[in-house]
Amino acid sequence: MDYRQMIKNKYSVRDYKDKKVDAKTAKAIRDYANHCPKLVDDIAVDIRFMDNSAVYRQIDGFAGYKGILIDAPHYAILLSEKKEHYIENAGYVGEGLCLKAQELGVNTCWITFKDSKTIIHKLNIVTDKEVVGIIALGYGKKLRKRTIGSMKTGGNYTQANMDRKKDSGAGRMPLQQIVYIDKWGNEADVDVLIDRALYDPLDYARMAPSTLNRQPWRFIIDGAKIILAVRDDEETDEYEEQIDAGIAMLYFEGVIEQSLCSIQWHLGEIENTYGIPEEYEIVAYCEV
Repeated sequence: MDYRQMIKNKYSVRDYKDKKVDAKTAKAIRDYANHCPKLVDDIAVDIRFMDNSAVYRQIDGFAGYKGILIDAPHYAILLSEKKEHYIENAGYVGEGLCLKAQELGVNTCWITFKDSKTIIHKLNIVTDKEVVGIIALGYGKKLRKRTIGSMKTGGNYTQANMDRKKDSGAGRMPLQQIVYIDKWGNEADVDVLIDRALYDPLDYARMAPSTLNRQPWRFIIDGAKIILAVRDDEETDEYEEQIDAGIAMLYFEGVIEQSLCSIQWHLGEIENTYGIPEEYEIVAYCEV
C-alpha cells in the first residue's frame, strides 16, 4: 500500500450511494482484514463484515453520532480480545482497513458507539471478544480529494527535492507546533526535520483523523527516539483518545517505513517525561 497516496486522498464519507461494493473488491478488503498488520501482534482481532440489512435497523439509535447511524451498504465490526493496549491496536488496525478500502476505491467512516454488549446483542454476534470499532463502507455520493503538504524525494533521502504545497487540511496545526526537539515546547525547525529525514512521516502523521478534529498528538524527538504524547480533555473519553493514538502511530509508521526504515512502537510510559503538561500522557515511543 502506498501510504502517502492513501493518506493524501483519505476522507470520511457519511452519505453513501445505495450500491453494494462489487464482489471482487469486497473479497480483497476481506483478505486484507484477515492478514492486516497490527500494532500489538499477540492481540487477537476478528473483523466481521455485514450488509446494511443485518446492521442498520438493528443498531440505529445505539451507534452513530447522537445515536444516528450512518446508512451505508456495508459495515465492518471490529472485535478484539481485551488486553493491554487493545484499543490503540484497534485504531491502528481499523484505520489500516480504511486506507486499504480507499486504495480499492471504497469510502469509509468510523462510527461511534457506547456499549459493546449492546452491539453484540443487537447484531446477534457470537464471540468472546469485545466490539472495539464500527466502520461504514461503500461508495460516497460526493467524492473529493484532499491534498496536503508533501515532500518529493530522490534516490538519496538526504538529497530530497522539497516540493511544499499549501496545506488544505481544514484547521490543521502547523507541524512545528506538534513536534518538539529534546523537551516539551521546544518547537522543531523544519530544516532540522528534513535533515533528520523526519519531516515527511511527521507531516503525514499530522494529517491523521482524530475525534472532533482535536489533533491531540504531540511528538518529541530525543536523538533517535520519537515519543508520542496524547492530550486528555473533557471533550473525549479514554476510548477515543486511544483510538486516535493508534491511528497516528499507523500513519507515522506507514510513511517512515516506505522512505527510511522499519520501526517498532513500544507502548506505555517511559522514565523521562520531557516536561509534558499534566493534561498530556506519553503513550508510546519508537526508535529510528
